[in-house]
Amino acid sequence: MSIFDDKYSNPEKNPISVKAVGSGRWQILRSVLQAILKRLADSTTVGLLPMMKAVGLGSVFGLVILLGYGLVETVNQGSYQVRQMIVTGKMDAKLVPGMWLQLFSDIVIWPKAETFFFATDETGSAHIDRAIEVRFNDGSLCDVSGTLRIILPDSEQQAIDLVTKYGYANYGDLEQKLILPVVRNALRLTANLMSARESYSEKRADYVFWAWDQIKDGIYETEEETRKVIDPVSGQEVTKTFKIIKKMADGSPAHQHNPLQELGITLTNFEVKLFDYTEKVREQIGTQQTALMAVATAMAKAQQAEQEALMEEAEGKAKVARAKYEEEQKKIRALVQAQERLEVAGLEKSRARVKAQERLEVAELDRKAAGETKQEEILLGQGEAERKRLVLQADGALKEKLEAYVKAQGFWASAYSQRQVPALVMGGPGAGDTDQNSTDFAQMMQLLVAKQMGLDLSVRKGPTRD
Repeated sequence: MSIFDDKYSNPEKNPISVKAVGSGRWQILRSVLQAILKRLADSTTVGLLPMMKAVGLGSVFGLVILLGYGLVETVNQGSYQVRQMIVTGKMDAKLVPGMWLQLFSDIVIWPKAETFFFATDETGSAHIDRAIEVRFNDGSLCDVSGTLRIILPDSEQQAIDLVTKYGYANYGDLEQKLILPVVRNALRLTANLMSARESYSEKRADYVFWAWDQIKDGIYETEEETRKVIDPVSGQEVTKTFKIIKKMADGSPAHQHNPLQELGITLTNFEVKLFDYTEKVREQIGTQQTALMAVATAMAKAQQAEQEALMEEAEGKAKVARAKYEEEQKKIRALVQAQERLEVAGLEKSRARVKAQERLEVAELDRKAAGETKQEEILLGQGEAERKRLVLQADGALKEKLEAYVKAQGFWASAYSQRQVPALVMGGPGAGDTDQNSTDFAQMMQLLVAKQMGLDLSVRKGPTRD
């Protein structure tokens, strides 16, 4: 429902809105009255007594209906009723479906929940404009259409306070005096925070969010800010004053008092269905969008060129980096190989040093061993020499001399036996004689050898005994 639909405020369209009179009861009462009037009109053809009976019965029946009309009322599903007692004026409410005593009191019917429409309706040939007109910060006008779900209080005291404390006579009065101003103020202030083109494009979601935030929590507190900006169409720097949302210390938006907070009314399902810009604004937005698209295209091309340049530069740097990396790797490999060779050389040097040390130690040991051997051989030689000296001193080396003498005699005797001249001469001068020369030679050799060896072949006479 909307404030323009007086379902809950016009007694002519809904008699039970002010007094709980059902349309069925009015129909019955009207039918009875019509029947009585018809009987009176036909009195010329009907006797007086039957006519009086009919009037009497109709009057009694009408009286019963009228009495019933003021005694009992029924609360239907989806609504509640607020009653004001006829004498005391006391207010009470019934929020659950069922019958209760009216007692000739005034009763107002309220819906438990209703949809608030701010939109343009086309009903047959009727055109009902319920949209809310807003003005953006660039002066552009727009009709905003949408819906909002309203849930009324669920306690008897809050239902009564709507009437007694806050002065809303019925639901239609509540819509017109409370809901509509809250929604209208939120939509108009939100429009003042942006341009028509922004609401059409990049800030459309912000518009809906900010409007709903203000409807449920209260209108924003705002402040002005002057800053230099680049005009999106001309590209020139201009100075503009903007309304911005004032922030709390924690960064959240600052809200004014929300009149719905203490009423027990809950708002849900807010929806903006249509932004109906004027023809001039649509043309302006179209022109701006075209210009922005051209600017965006140019910027995109410039960014693309810049990106390509950056990519080429990055690729060049990457190639240089790869080449540098490869050279560094070569250096590293060379260093590693050199280090390996150095380590190998060090190992080989260490091994050579160890081997040299071993050889040195072996040579030292050999030297020491040779010294020991030499000393041993010297000692042995000295001992043997001393032994031979002592032996020679003892017998003049008789044994060795004899052995040498025997060997010498053997050598020349062997040679003598193989001589080429005969030992005995036959048939000439000196026949029968032996080879005196040979004999002399043999004797001479014996004496020579004996002399060379210092061998005395004569037998010494020992001392005589007395």
